[in-house]
Amino acid sequence: MKRNKSSNNSAPAFFCLILAAVLLLSGKAGGDELVKDILSKLAQNDRFVRAALALETGEYTENIQTESTETVIEVSDTEQTEQEVQTTEQTTEKQPINPDEIPKADTVTFSNQSGYEFNLQSMLDNPKRIVANTTEPLVIVYHTHATEAYTQSGSDTYTASGEDRTLDTNQNMVRVGTELCKVLESRGIKTIHLTDLNDYPSYNGSYGESLRNVKAALEQYPSVQMTIDIHRDAILNADGTPKKLKTEINGKTAAQMMLVMGTDASGLAFDDWEEHLGYAVTLQRELDAAYPNLMRSINLRKQRFNLHLTPASMLLEVGTSGNTLAEAIYSIQLFGDTLATYMLAPK
Repeated sequence: MKRNKSSNNSAPAFFCLILAAVLLLSGKAGGDELVKDILSKLAQNDRFVRAALALETGEYTENIQTESTETVIEVSDTEQTEQEVQTTEQTTEKQPINPDEIPKADTVTFSNQSGYEFNLQSMLDNPKRIVANTTEPLVIVYHTHATEAYTQSGSDTYTASGEDRTLDTNQNMVRVGTELCKVLESRGIKTIHLTDLNDYPSYNGSYGESLRNVKAALEQYPSVQMTIDIHRDAILNADGTPKKLKTEINGKTAAQMMLVMGTDASGLAFDDWEEHLGYAVTLQRELDAAYPNLMRSINLRKQRFNLHLTPASMLLEVGTSGNTLAEAIYSIQLFGDTLATYMLAPK
């Protein structure tokens, strides 16, 4: 399996970002259209984007995808440094899915940034499922970046603790996790929700914090076979405004979602990452068949993202900062219903 080469571009990335910040401040101070034009061109410049991401993630990837629908997740503390140590109730309008009525999607698409190759057809031909045949906890839902939040809308407002972030667990990613747990529990799947704010007060080191918390929960609940780390993405339009990723399902607006899966390409032990990926492929295929356009392509990364902890661990991006909480809640309910069916939960 072949890996992409990388190089250190943190210095040029730093100066590029300083330049962009100066221009942005100039625009806010009354700058002319020239400033906006320069910022727009910088946002569309492939080398600038790669350099900026290198500063953010510590990796410079020659083949990185810059199209918005395949933007990499917002992570400042990748596992290169990891040490083993009330709004109105939202409900889906659709009854639980009957798996016998869902046609299979022909294939599953990927944004592969791992540098690895794998046998997708074999994964499609050999679906991997977890059967919910126990009353013991089966799933852990948690949030490495719990304070991530959405565009404020209607009664969904909050006091910001950063840009599109809040400590209000009824408005940040903890709320989205709560809604997923409700769906799974209603289908008979015992679910544990870890509500720790792993990215507060420090965003750096949040993956190490979530690793410790999930490990402790797994010691307490050894029956768990799946962990789901729920995030939201952050994508900007050319003018610097948050980009919304949405689709219409049953007449309602849903935030598009993305499964992020890890490998051992960063150097952390994860020998059976392909087997873990098989669970994501099976679930993505079910979701694509049930709700076309709800899911973005699976994003396969070099980092491990704590996805080695259980056989079917996944990282799920629910919309972007441009979406609303209501759109995210609708999407996670559709996801949860499909996930329950995928695990053959009792109806």
